[in-house]
Amino acid sequence: MPVTPVLPAAGENAPGAPAAARENRVPAVVAWLLVALSAVVSAALMPRAPVTGTQVIAVLVGATVVGGLTGWSVRSRWAVVAAPALHLAVWELARATVFRLDGPSFGPPRFDVALGVLLFVAVHVMYAVVAGLPMLLGVLAGRAWRRRPARAAVVWPAVAVLAVASLGDALVRPERVHPVPGGVATVTRVRLGGAEQWVSIRGDRADNPVLLHLAGGPGSSDVGWVRTFNQPLEKHFTVAVWEQRGAGKSYPAVDPTTDLTLDRLVSDGLELASWLARRFDEPKIYLTGNSWGSTLGVLMAQRRPDLFHAYVGTGQMVDQRETDRRLYRQLSAYAERIGDRELRGRLTALGEPPYRDVFGYALVMDHYDVIEPYDRTPAFEAARGPRGFFPDEYSLLDSWNELRGFADMGGLVYPQLQDIDFRRDVPRLDVPVYFMRGRHELTARGALADEWIAGLRAPIKRVYDFPDSGHNADAEEPGRYNDLLVTTVLAETYGRR
Repeated sequence: MPVTPVLPAAGENAPGAPAAARENRVPAVVAWLLVALSAVVSAALMPRAPVTGTQVIAVLVGATVVGGLTGWSVRSRWAVVAAPALHLAVWELARATVFRLDGPSFGPPRFDVALGVLLFVAVHVMYAVVAGLPMLLGVLAGRAWRRRPARAAVVWPAVAVLAVASLGDALVRPERVHPVPGGVATVTRVRLGGAEQWVSIRGDRADNPVLLHLAGGPGSSDVGWVRTFNQPLEKHFTVAVWEQRGAGKSYPAVDPTTDLTLDRLVSDGLELASWLARRFDEPKIYLTGNSWGSTLGVLMAQRRPDLFHAYVGTGQMVDQRETDRRLYRQLSAYAERIGDRELRGRLTALGEPPYRDVFGYALVMDHYDVIEPYDRTPAFEAARGPRGFFPDEYSLLDSWNELRGFADMGGLVYPQLQDIDFRRDVPRLDVPVYFMRGRHELTARGALADEWIAGLRAPIKRVYDFPDSGHNADAEEPGRYNDLLVTTVLAETYGRR
């Protein structure tokens, strides 16, 4: 006999229905709160986004777990996109307000200059990949596990784990060091000025004289650059390439920003020079610098001439403020000449340097090639393009850090260089000096360098022209540069007292 179900009277709920609904809502509310809380915690601990391998792994695992719990607790399929979207939105808001630090990476995105686009990728896109993607996969895995069809309950969690593990491996995989049979080949960490910084050291023989190279920037790295273009020097020198604080592998040392002073950077360099001399049992070392590295190198040689056999400058900087003023006027004249109203308007709005932020300098940098164009070698063009940010010595995280470092260090350190004028401040250096001058160097730089060098007093002073080079003679004409360092600089100064 069929059983007739007993329905509740009008206005009554099915037994247990409100409680069940509340029970279903509570886990969902808790899950959404957990998504938001995880973003706040991440912004508090990592306002610059993850900058170390440990932080990357922590975010990958944490985002996957939070996503899995959300997928388990929230029935709506929209949770797949809503959870990572909420996390990213809260993280962006928290880091831009409560946990904001100094530096261009905390300002609004800028897409009108190349540096702004690169910075957006290195900070915002990077965090979306490291946190948003694992959270999305976690939600999918949690939903599959809750529904528990046998196949889905196994496949989606397995896919999430494998995908997150692969992403972590790509981001923090240890660097690849090209071996030097019988010699020295290492990328090592050194504590300088209380901050851990990295240095690449390569050479055929550990008893060769030591050469320390200073990269441009501030915030750039030349680790792959020097190995690519100046490897022949390894036969005659033990070549050390320093990742300055805030650059590449040393990007985590950008904080605290109160330590990012010009004096601190000079002191870091001198500490490293002393450490290298002790490690390789040398009384002195050689010092080379390009662009910003040439500013740093001159200040180091001026402060401690006893540490150096010689100083070699390429892309020599002398007076940053005057250089920037001349470049501004050149670009303004160019815009006027070709009738580019948009560029002329942007420059007028910008005003003469010093600019209020690093993006003003970036606008002018974007136009270097039209101010004074010349043909560069294909090898150099490839190295100074995107490939230059991905040397073998770097993990993907290191490459992201170099992009961030160039912007942040430019915004934090470059303003401190505005009062430097070597024509006034450095009338003499008590070390032999060698300048590698590119014939196609921007006039705004080269004319000031020529003026300073002409009046500079030093035990030895030599200037060499590089007819096919601009700002980077060491990489644009590496054969001539490498040969001069061995046959002239080394021959004239090694063992000199």
